[in-house]
Amino acid sequence: MQHNSSNSADQFIDIRDILSILRRQARLIILTILVALSLAFIHLSRATSMYTASALVMVDTVATNLLDPQTGAPTNASTDTAKLESEVEILRSDSLALKTIQQTQLYLTDEFGPSFGLTDKIKQTLGVATDDLPTGDELLQATLNKFHDSLEVRRRGLTYLINISFTSEDPVRAAEMANQHASIYIDQQVASKVDASLRARDLLQAQLEQARQGLAATDGALADYIENNIERLEAESGSAAVAALRDQLTQSGAQLAAAIDARNAAREALNAGDWASLSAEVADATLTALQEQRDQLARQLEGYERGSAEAIDLTAGLAEIEKQLSAEGQRALSQLDSSVQDFTSSRDSIRDNIRVEVLSADLSAETLSEIYSLQQEAQIAQRQYDNLLQRVREIETQALVQVADSRLMSEALPPRTPSYPNNKLTLALALVAGLGIGIAVAFANEFFFGGVTSANQLANIIPVRVAAVIPRVPMSGNDLTIADRVVDEPMSMLAESFRRLRATIDRQVPDVPGKGKIIMVTSSVPAEGKSSDALALARTYAVAGKRTLLIDADLRKPTQHKFIGAEPAHGLLEYLLGETAGLEGNEFYDADPKSRLGIMMGRRRSNVPTDAPLQSAAFEELLKNAREALDVIIIDTAPLVPVVDARYVAQHVDCVVMCVRYGVTNQSDLRMAHEQLLDSISPDTSLLTVLNAFEGQEKSYRYTGYYGYTSD
Repeated sequence: MQHNSSNSADQFIDIRDILSILRRQARLIILTILVALSLAFIHLSRATSMYTASALVMVDTVATNLLDPQTGAPTNASTDTAKLESEVEILRSDSLALKTIQQTQLYLTDEFGPSFGLTDKIKQTLGVATDDLPTGDELLQATLNKFHDSLEVRRRGLTYLINISFTSEDPVRAAEMANQHASIYIDQQVASKVDASLRARDLLQAQLEQARQGLAATDGALADYIENNIERLEAESGSAAVAALRDQLTQSGAQLAAAIDARNAAREALNAGDWASLSAEVADATLTALQEQRDQLARQLEGYERGSAEAIDLTAGLAEIEKQLSAEGQRALSQLDSSVQDFTSSRDSIRDNIRVEVLSADLSAETLSEIYSLQQEAQIAQRQYDNLLQRVREIETQALVQVADSRLMSEALPPRTPSYPNNKLTLALALVAGLGIGIAVAFANEFFFGGVTSANQLANIIPVRVAAVIPRVPMSGNDLTIADRVVDEPMSMLAESFRRLRATIDRQVPDVPGKGKIIMVTSSVPAEGKSSDALALARTYAVAGKRTLLIDADLRKPTQHKFIGAEPAHGLLEYLLGETAGLEGNEFYDADPKSRLGIMMGRRRSNVPTDAPLQSAAFEELLKNAREALDVIIIDTAPLVPVVDARYVAQHVDCVVMCVRYGVTNQSDLRMAHEQLLDSISPDTSLLTVLNAFEGQEKSYRYTGYYGYTSD
């Protein structure tokens, strides 16, 4: 099913016409190519060779914790992408670039260092002071700008790899800068983690000191209270067990304090590597034996020359013993921690017993309230201190074992070939660009005076009134032709354009009662949209209430039956040739499915000359009867230039509408068609033009299909 009369099945791009245009414009195309190649050669001769080296960095999106490898929040694609994009921006940051510039002293190189103009160099040579020389900050900023121009950081596809590329005139420098920038980025990542841990430790240290003071203040508060009020408590409770429990609490507190002091002293000795103090503190036989072995090896080591075989063996043995000492020290420290926990539990148990003993007695409400308050404050202070102390130690240890989340997977190597300029690619692009521009210029030169691009231009080419400019609209999937929009979208610009055309025709050809007006719609060449315009104009009249008939008199290539989705058994040509005798008239007549419009359709291309049927008495009788019965008769004819049919139809009409396709119709064809119309129409026949801007698919018009004979 065809959608538009300009899209006939036998129309295609004529390669011979295109080749003919290119052949005529060959000199212009060649000249354009030579100019493009000349510019490319000039560029290549003046361009400085640049080399690009690339390093690959792998990013681990899950933060690594060596103290607890099992930890790590689960990630997904969005968080991984955000992490990688953040790392890319860090690699592009000014602060990291400045560190790289400073460590490599890039500002001292000729390529990236400060550049002075000829005037400044002459002044410096003559010793003339200048006030407009750049300062140190300005020079560093200039180097930073050049550094960013040479650096390229991007994620490698959807991987966890980041590509760091650096471009320089020196291939060795390009590789060194890419590797150095990656290394500084990784070092900076570790330093940033360590700084964050130490800052967190410092914040917790202040809280720990407050907790220590609070613990010291509340730890003996209950014992002091019981000791200071023991007589009152015994008197109120009537139980001598309270005094005994008080003595036990005092003894347990002393034991806990001693255990804590021993644990802290042991930890400090272990961290400092003071094995003698550690052995004395924990009183462990294994540690004492290892310490004696260490001292003995140390004394033996002093008797040998450094670097000798015996010294090397003794040093290795000493290191092994120190490793064992560290392991045993950790074990002993764990035992001290357990002792502290045991004493703490014992003290808490005694306090609970005191509380139970006292609270089970008949005490006053005031005494019960004071005891409970003191006990709760002591327990809270102890828990806070233990939690803070444990967290501080964890953060301190974590700061010592921080690792980067990124690592250098592939170091950059000095490139052997320059990345810029690419001679082959530059010349190829110049050739392609020259060819493309040359062809564009050739077609512009060929059709500069050919295509009609405005209503004013159309009016200047032929002295005929431009009745309407039909806007370009796209075809939708449900449209058989663009004329469907006139009914489906009555408020569109397209429908308004055809109403404007109808109004102009009505002013040129006023209505005469009892006599219908005949309007011929034609074009100079095929594929200008005349058949769509004819159907759209006819529907516009029908929608306005006019009794309207559309005759598809394009006997060479009838189209209207395709536009309404019909397949008639016979067509207008058979009727005019007398081949429909005895048949009903509705064999080639049908009603428009979208309006109250009657359509006389064609069926197929003619395989006989079609000018004779249009000069026949049957055709004249058809038009005569139509004038008497209808208000408007619109005739869709063949184009004027390729065939003669429309000239015979023009003798019978009141108005001729010549369709001109935007940017396609050649001016010479347009003038020729105008001259043929002037020779064919009567002096009182109105002549109008329509500038068509819509098109379903760009195709060159051809005369083929209107000459010769074809069969179904």
